[in-house]
Amino acid sequence: MPTRKERYDLANHFYLNASIERMAHDPTFSLYKVLYKNTPYYLCLCHRKHTYTGPHPQFHFRNHSEKLALNLCWKKLVEPALKPKLN
Repeated sequence: MPTRKERYDLANHFYLNASIERMAHDPTFSLYKVLYKNTPYYLCLCHRKHTYTGPHPQFHFRNHSEKLALNLCWKKLVEPALKPKLN
């Protein structure tokens, strides 16, 4: 199990090196692509009643900011994927 400092360092590295791009936008959703270590992560921030029909993970928020998208990408997609490698 990584220490708290190691997890903090990994998160810091992610926030400094990840790039984010909004791939699609609609009044009810925003689709983002986050590129980190040459691995793309896709996620959709959407309202409860949205029109998004794609295969990517959906998170229901009114806020469709890049900052929120990066935070969700780290907490829900990248960090869980790293845990098996760290143990």
